[in-house]
Amino acid sequence: MTAYEPEQSIRHSFYLFGSRVLTHILFWVGYYVLFSLVWMKPDKGYFASFYLEFVLLPARLAAVYAMIYVLMPRFLLVRQYARFLMSYAGLIVLAGLVHRLSAYFFYEQLMFGQADPFFDPGALMRAALLVNTTVVFVAAAKMFQLYLVEVEKNRTADASVKVAVRANRRTYLLDPPDILYLESMGNYVTYILADGEKLVVHGSIKAALEDLPETFLRIHRSYVVNKDHVTAFNGDKVQVGATDLPRGKDINDAMLTSLKPVGVAETA
Repeated sequence: MTAYEPEQSIRHSFYLFGSRVLTHILFWVGYYVLFSLVWMKPDKGYFASFYLEFVLLPARLAAVYAMIYVLMPRFLLVRQYARFLMSYAGLIVLAGLVHRLSAYFFYEQLMFGQADPFFDPGALMRAALLVNTTVVFVAAAKMFQLYLVEVEKNRTADASVKVAVRANRRTYLLDPPDILYLESMGNYVTYILADGEKLVVHGSIKAALEDLPETFLRIHRSYVVNKDHVTAFNGDKVQVGATDLPRGKDINDAMLTSLKPVGVAETA
């Protein structure tokens, strides 16, 4: 797996059928229909409501995509907060004016032949608030997606850091995913690797655990397991590969499964 695959996997999980374009189209169609129904006025009817939302949609689309593809990557994500806030305020004001312009000329005057004053403060404020609500909603979803991507990237980075182990008069650089479990005997710790090799190191299991990422858990005073290699467990044992290891009474099921991407089968 390349370094970009976890990030791509998280991003694709946000898209229907793995397609960003299709997801965006379906979102805006749903948004358009929903708000047309929500803001429908009985005295004007459904046609007027759907027509109004159609007229107003371009201003909201432009504001949303300016936020998530320009302001967020250019200012917010690089911590230029002052510039971001100023640009954000300017975006909402500009989009609000376009929003009001569209409603004034293409709905109020064109459809009904009459309109409130263009620079009516209440109408301008409502236009800006409607645009802002849409922008905030989509930006929040985008930020959540970026947060999950960063969490996955950090987890992958932690797992990719090699562990230096001194054994047999050599220093071995081990990839944490290649370590099945650790076994302590007196002043020595044995690293059991996925390829069947065993490395005996002088030291304590507590010190060894400090050098390992969070996927490793001490399940017993003498054993530390890599949770990504746990295949089953019950109240007394934890199975790593084909090996059963003793399980301490203070180890609950959540501790064994919390960082695994899929559920672990519990033996009877």
